[in-house]
Amino acid sequence: MKNILTYLILIFLISCSSKKQKEKLIGNWYSNSNENYGFVEFQFYNDSLIIYDEMLGKFSQEWEVNKDKIYLTNIKGLTTKKQLTYSYKLDKSNRFLYLKALGDTIIELPKLSKAKNPFDFLKKIFGLKIELPTKQTKLVRIGFPGNLNFNIYAGYNKDNKLAVKTDLSSDLNNLENEVIEFKNNSRDEFKNFLRFNLIADKNINESQIDSIKKILKSTLIKQVYRTYKSKEADYENNLNWFGQKE
Repeated sequence: MKNILTYLILIFLISCSSKKQKEKLIGNWYSNSNENYGFVEFQFYNDSLIIYDEMLGKFSQEWEVNKDKIYLTNIKGLTTKKQLTYSYKLDKSNRFLYLKALGDTIIELPKLSKAKNPFDFLKKIFGLKIELPTKQTKLVRIGFPGNLNFNIYAGYNKDNKLAVKTDLSSDLNNLENEVIEFKNNSRDEFKNFLRFNLIADKNINESQIDSIKKILKSTLIKQVYRTYKSKEADYENNLNWFGQKE
């Protein structure tokens, strides 16, 4: 009887531990820091896991977890695998997730960050507070094709000071060289259509916006579009940018 009771207590403790680990993972995790993977998104729910990979598309599956492994089953998507195991590690803050796909070859994924949605993740990457302005007039879709856009992020840092960044730099000091490289790497038939996508906070005043646009237009790219939010623009979940030419 004593052995049975001990066994039941052990099962209960393991179950509680797995539940706590699962609760830490539930939510959205993102990475966009590795050229080999591009944008990666893991959406953990209680009964399912959805993975979005920029190269391979969307996968859904059931999942279970223990102390250091995540087990995927009933995988649905562009893959022949029906089961997959990841080893995982959370940092002390539970804000960063490290994954390795286990198999004949161990594949280490780029670090994943927890965020509410892709736009929240983007703001965390750049350390900026950005609340897009609203526009009631019809907007142009500028998020597709994305390879035409040179993104500029203008918002407020942790000290509440205005900061303007690119995908590569924390300021605009090297903007001219970045634009030259961006244009050189673009296909010839696209070069006349390249544009700046200015993702700027609504509280930046007109004079400051004009100063930013002046700097942008002094480069080889002359078109500047500013991103706005509207009913038609699901920018938070899909980074589907809509805006107008400035």
